Amino acid sequence: MYEDLGSLFGKGFETWKGNLILCGPFILNVFFSILAILFVLMAFLSIIGSMDNLDTFSSEQFLSKIMDFLPRIILAILLAILSVSMISSFFEAGAIGMAKQSLETGKATIEEMWSSGKKNFINMFLLSILTGLIFMVGLIFLLPGIARIPWNQLHALGENPQSLGILLTGLILFIIYSMLISIVLSMAPYALVVDTMGPIKAVKASLGFFRYNKSDVFIVWLVVVALSISLQMIGSSLATASDSMTFQPLSMLTGLVSILVLAPLATIWWTRLYMTRTDKLHEGERLW
Repeated sequence: MYEDLGSLFGKGFETWKGNLILCGPFILNVFFSILAILFVLMAFLSIIGSMDNLDTFSSEQFLSKIMDFLPRIILAILLAILSVSMISSFFEAGAIGMAKQSLETGKATIEEMWSSGKKNFINMFLLSILTGLIFMVGLIFLLPGIARIPWNQLHALGENPQSLGILLTGLILFIIYSMLISIVLSMAPYALVVDTMGPIKAVKASLGFFRYNKSDVFIVWLVVVALSISLQMIGSSLATASDSMTFQPLSMLTGLVSILVLAPLATIWWTRLYMTRTDKLHEGERLW
């Protein structure tokens, strides 16, 4: 089934209006991620609190104590990153499952979120690691500039325009690389959940999808990114417009709009794009 992007955006919006519950996975993701971060913070504070007589320590003694606890601190941070990543993988898989259900039946359910999340979160977690490694390959663009930085004379970096130019060029190339990877692999999570794929197959499916749908993928990516940046700019403007506390709820509102509206709406658009371009609807089902 093929439909033009105008219809995709319009019908996707109608699907979202009829399934406001699609924001559920994103709310829960934020909630449980914050809990994981608070757990690490409490663990860190308990470590610091276990140091007796902090007031009597010199700066050198305090630093020495911190170094003694450093392995535990690093382990706690790594566990927090791992926990947040797994939580995000679970709810991302659940959100895509709900989007798929809403497109097939017209109604999404929380039960589908738990079902899709449990079935796909390990593969989604492995996919996040795989894509992270792919993004890290782009760091090679920064190496020539980093190698030329006089680390013992950072204050004089501006006096070495050649080294600074190489570093800035590498940074620009890294940003371009990251954007290209973001676009090319944008369909990987949706292929993984809709077709129940493993992470490597999902990456290959995304590459194949992009090969035949370059313009569609780019336009949807551009619309989603433009909306996200617009919300951030509005939030920043509201936050800096006045020191008055009345502006704080307004700036926080943009974050809520991103979670409650933009995230589920974008998930619907991406899922709809994948399903319409790959004909993943079974007999008797239809896109709503």
